[in-house]
Amino acid sequence: MNPVKRLIDIAMRETRIVAGLMSGTSADGVDIAIMEITGSGRGIKYRILGKEVEKYPGGLRSMVLRTLDAGGLHDICALNILIARFFAKAFENAREVLGIKRGEIDLVGSHGQTVYHFPELIRIDDLVSRCTLQLGSVQVIAEDTGIITIGNFRVRDIAAGGMGAPIIAYVDYALLSNPSTGRAIQNIGGIANVTVLPPDPSIDSIYAFDTGPGNSLIDYAVSILYDGMEYDPDGEIASRGSPDPEILEELMSHPFIRAPPPKTTGREVFGKNLVLKVIEKARAKRLSREDIVATLTMYTVESIVYNYKEYILPRVKIDEVIVGGGGTRNKTIMRWLKKHLESLGLRVFIHEDLGIDSKIKEAMGMALLAHETLNGVPNNVPGATGALRRVVMGEIAL
Repeated sequence: MNPVKRLIDIAMRETRIVAGLMSGTSADGVDIAIMEITGSGRGIKYRILGKEVEKYPGGLRSMVLRTLDAGGLHDICALNILIARFFAKAFENAREVLGIKRGEIDLVGSHGQTVYHFPELIRIDDLVSRCTLQLGSVQVIAEDTGIITIGNFRVRDIAAGGMGAPIIAYVDYALLSNPSTGRAIQNIGGIANVTVLPPDPSIDSIYAFDTGPGNSLIDYAVSILYDGMEYDPDGEIASRGSPDPEILEELMSHPFIRAPPPKTTGREVFGKNLVLKVIEKARAKRLSREDIVATLTMYTVESIVYNYKEYILPRVKIDEVIVGGGGTRNKTIMRWLKKHLESLGLRVFIHEDLGIDSKIKEAMGMALLAHETLNGVPNNVPGATGALRRVVMGEIAL
């Protein structure tokens, strides 16, 4: 079929089968969710047909992490194709394992891999903008899978004056709004972010922002301090240490933590360089490795709680916090976070309590954003990104 006619045919369907592909700031691989989706906005209905997680192979992940730290043009150019090839291969493997035929899938929505995100304004001559870069070309995914692919969502929001993130706010609005209960949807990935949903919200009444570090600093510290380890399994290392109050106080004075929303950040701010500075100070104080990991773990918790106290609870009646992302598997993060939030009178749940798999929640989000792109429905949230208007995000590769 003519690809444009095929696009029109799929766009006119009320129900679509969409695959969502996502790699977050932890840069550990691609999460895949294949969904049947009907409707729009808070009226969206969905059914999960299958889900998989594919880890980056060692060489590719090393290249991604190297590029995040100090990538040159060659690495960036190569990874744009290589990541897309890996995403397409991972999707095909998952589809075959799940027993889903390629012809049954209407659409792929892909976030790609963020390698750089700069939300500050850049001024050159009379030109002003922000910038973001997600690698994993939708053109390559469409070619390798033979399926229409939508991605590169953040750029349209930036073009509309926004910061390009967090883009999952629309998905939280569609899936987790409650008619009578105020909710904060807290994601703890590499970076932590929150979506604030008042009771029975309209799209104009919600807002979202990054609270600061999630797992990124912890992961970097573990990889530096412990040979052959890339993260703190179940928060076990942190549980054996004690947070250092002096270093923690200095970390909490970081201008991003204290800045009001809208705000967004990334590994450029909360990454390896910051961890190296913390390790240097900790060693001068003769802190143990466990103390260093515990300090960075508490930093994630306290930065989240600080933002609730300053920028959520004074503005919106919130009853519940729904926590998702890889951080939910860190028992020390969850124990400390729950204690702090419950002291503020908030009930704390995880996504699984509401029937949503935390691990693939953002992959689900990419499928839903792509679905809304073909619906022609604006799928950014100006209250989250600071955009001047609502726009339809996503570029389409036939």
